[in-house]
Amino acid sequence: MGLYRSLRPLVFAAPPETAHRMAGTLLELPLPWRWIGGATDDAALRTDLAGIRLRNPIGLAAGFDKRCRVLHSLGRLGFGYLVGGTITSKPRDGNPRPRIVRYSRRGAMVNSMGLPNPGPEVAAANLRRHPRTAPRFVSIADEDLADVVRSFELLETHADAIELNASCPNVSWGRDRDTEQHLRELVRALVLRTAKPLFVKLPPFASDRERQAITALAVVAAESGAAGLTCSNTRPVLDRRQAVGTGGLSGRPLFERTIEAVRAVREATGGLVPVNACGGISTAAEALACLKAGATTVQVYTALVYEGPRLLRQLTRGLDTALGSGSSSAATVTSAA
Repeated sequence: MGLYRSLRPLVFAAPPETAHRMAGTLLELPLPWRWIGGATDDAALRTDLAGIRLRNPIGLAAGFDKRCRVLHSLGRLGFGYLVGGTITSKPRDGNPRPRIVRYSRRGAMVNSMGLPNPGPEVAAANLRRHPRTAPRFVSIADEDLADVVRSFELLETHADAIELNASCPNVSWGRDRDTEQHLRELVRALVLRTAKPLFVKLPPFASDRERQAITALAVVAAESGAAGLTCSNTRPVLDRRQAVGTGGLSGRPLFERTIEAVRAVREATGGLVPVNACGGISTAAEALACLKAGATTVQVYTALVYEGPRLLRQLTRGLDTALGSGSSSAATVTSAA
């Protein structure tokens, strides 16, 4: 982590999308990624997520590898699992630039990407081309039922699970629909087509009214057959530095809301399905807090941008210490998860 931090000013001198493309190019190289990530591999970290055995509870959130092109290298860094995409039924260029802004002092970013991706055929070809180095999930976009099923049928074979993104703030679909009925139809249609787990990624909430709407969606997803839920996506904010004037906030400012969302969704669903915590997690202490709140796993993205690949070492070592055999923390987390 020290090396990355020393290089970070150079990395951040480049526009965010340029830096991200550079990272993707590096990840295509056969470098010693396991050593670079430095993740701890210990029995105390083993986790079961809807029947999928994970070497640790740290997942990579959707959005980092939008093309499902370098999941094999990211798996070697030491993630417990990886979420590629989000993939739409047809290739998408996304929103006009600029569409990513860093807020370094806050450890945050705002993006208005609009789901740029190559479409399911290209994503499936990328997945076929590379080995599984960790369980890999594919995020597919919430679209019309026929489009979602098409993406699903092309991608499901190459994934260990699917994550339905019912939450992106940067696209307009779903705003005028009966969202509960729409989600119910999507989940029921997909679970009939696979024995693999289907996860639903939920929007965040910032008010009691939004909390009621999101927990209702969580219940609909669970009752319709979803194997788990991810809480939550980025928070919609106004941002004049974005070409479209708005975007999704990610990073440290989201952490407290993430804890709240995990607890609310666990309570609403009676703890019957696992929850993946996503939003603002950047330290082992924060990951542990999510597990104690009832999450089975945590997903990171923005922290990887700020801390670099040694984030995996920090998170897994910290959790290994907390969850080690005989510790009081281990007993607490096991009962919560």
